[in-house]
Amino acid sequence: MKHLIVIFLPLLLTSCQAIRMDSSMSNTAIDEKQILAVIDDIEAAANRADPSLAERHLLLDDERFTEIEDFIPEPFGADGVRQIHEWIRENGKPGDNVRFTQRRVYLLSAATAYATSIQELSFDKPSKSRVTLLFLKVDGRWRVIHGHYSTMPEGG
Repeated sequence: MKHLIVIFLPLLLTSCQAIRMDSSMSNTAIDEKQILAVIDDIEAAANRADPSLAERHLLLDDERFTEIEDFIPEPFGADGVRQIHEWIRENGKPGDNVRFTQRRVYLLSAATAYATSIQELSFDKPSKSRVTLLFLKVDGRWRVIHGHYSTMPEGG
């Protein structure tokens, strides 16, 4: 019996490690799925001209929140985003105006990640922007602490 335990113990330990790795991989997959769902909501908010859907994913009450938009010369905080969102509420028109493509998620730790994508805009003049969103996991939810949008040259 001792010999069987000695033979099967390494196999059992290897199996337990594999189960733990599979479990952590599924956590990674869950986190990636949650982050992609946030990006989906930001896209939907733009297409509905309803920023409230995006706002629930932004850490606007965190003093560290920042955003960079190519049409504004300086990085800005939550007040700038609130002004943009107010303009959208008053002037925005629903439509298929925004699409995020080539989305990739990079988990840096259990509570920090970033995502990159191309934002395709089809308003008056179609354009594309490179987008980077930085995420913090707060109370079990992935939320955006920083967004960076940079227009790509035409044909890019």
